Amino acid sequence: MAPRIIYKAGFTVVGLVHMGEIKDGSKDALWEELGRRYKEIPQADPDIGFGVHTKADGELRYLAGLRAGHLGELPAGMIKQAFPPHVYAVFTHRGRMEALPSSIDSIFQSWLPTSSYNLDGEYYFEYYDDRFQPNSRDSVIFLWVPVREKEI
Repeated sequence: MAPRIIYKAGFTVVGLVHMGEIKDGSKDALWEELGRRYKEIPQADPDIGFGVHTKADGELRYLAGLRAGHLGELPAGMIKQAFPPHVYAVFTHRGRMEALPSSIDSIFQSWLPTSSYNLDGEYYFEYYDDRFQPNSRDSVIFLWVPVREKEI
């Protein structure tokens, strides 16, 4: 699984958060609620979603969100997460969601330790666009991992 190395301009994601480990169905419930409430997010594109995995102070957090335009007040019960401009290793996961954990393990257990990059942040995100097809072998999800080149 070889990535593309991409520089991405800064952006902001607004959405719903789940604290702690992801249990069966908890991710789906967040996305379903976001689907009902996406119009509350200014200038959001409902066809592009971000599943942001963050680890801060030993606590896991999953943000199901959409890229937001200029924000005034946050919609009730939602949070925002800003991302500065950064370099990412971008991996393509093809297939069913059940195989996604295997792709993620491959990135962090196999590719990253042997690559010429270090992880550069306590997060990564899933990027969903119109190629994502729930429960389909033809589905495509992009995994964006913040990296910096290793110093030699």
